[in-house]
Amino acid sequence: MKDPAKFPLLHLPLLAIKEVLSTLSPLDLVNFSLASLKSKKVAKYFFNQHLSCGYRLWLGIDEELRVGIIGTENIYYFRLISDKTKDGHREERKLFKYSEDPLSDFKKYVEYAIDTFCWPVSLLRFDLGAFIAQSISIIDWLKPHVETFTYFYLHSDIISDEYVPYFLNNIEVTWNLVLNTKMSDNFQLILPRSIKAFEILQSDFVTLDQLSSFDCEFIRLCNTKISNQELNQFFKNWMTSKSNINLQNFSIHIENMESLETILNLPHDRVDPGTVRTFRRYRRPFHVAGGIDIKRDDGKITTFLLEPYMEFLHLVMITR
Repeated sequence: MKDPAKFPLLHLPLLAIKEVLSTLSPLDLVNFSLASLKSKKVAKYFFNQHLSCGYRLWLGIDEELRVGIIGTENIYYFRLISDKTKDGHREERKLFKYSEDPLSDFKKYVEYAIDTFCWPVSLLRFDLGAFIAQSISIIDWLKPHVETFTYFYLHSDIISDEYVPYFLNNIEVTWNLVLNTKMSDNFQLILPRSIKAFEILQSDFVTLDQLSSFDCEFIRLCNTKISNQELNQFFKNWMTSKSNINLQNFSIHIENMESLETILNLPHDRVDPGTVRTFRRYRRPFHVAGGIDIKRDDGKITTFLLEPYMEFLHLVMITR
């Protein structure tokens, strides 16, 4: 960039500067602030005092490092690449930056956005195997930079028995955690009680005892090895208030319709298919025709329904 002292925008009246900055995308706002110390102060002041955009950061840590900036109906991306010929290339709402040390530059960009504009991290997608030698140090770096009320998505194609517990012991998660990680068959997952919503896409390691210990409001299990008989016992435990007291929504993959004969071998009421009721899931209302109701010993009622999820059939339990 040219000499910042001669940058014409900085010589405009304050009102004019505000109007110009309000038209910039978050990517351009960051670039402007990097031009000089003065432009950084101007951008920081006007954003924090006058531009109530409410931007948040989306971090993607996998083979390609990227930072998403969310705040409007659009998402803007800063992407670190190894192709030097595409350095500075713009593609709609994406900015590409060549880097010889992408992980270090990624951290610097995130820290700068947080320190300068106070943009919180509200979504994290982390491939634990992408930087396997640095996975622990990345988690240590994330600890002071992510909010507790964040959507966390952990992925890996490697056995992650070491990294998942380390993440959960060092990053406070109070809302949504999705695990799409490969775990050993005897892995014992200890889930913090602070987590409200939990999804495991490779849940073949989860036993009935582990499931019963998950004190979450929302649970979804895919690719499970929990048997129909064990599911039947799980629901019986719920009906007698022995486990999962706070569970509001539960979804699990079942083999076929015939599985219900064993799973629902317990006291229940079948609701007329012509009866349509309104439920809420993840705070969103939706309508259910019919269903199967069971009652807990404290009077709380839950409804079962079947729905497709990806290529599977899922049994869904919704508590009113």
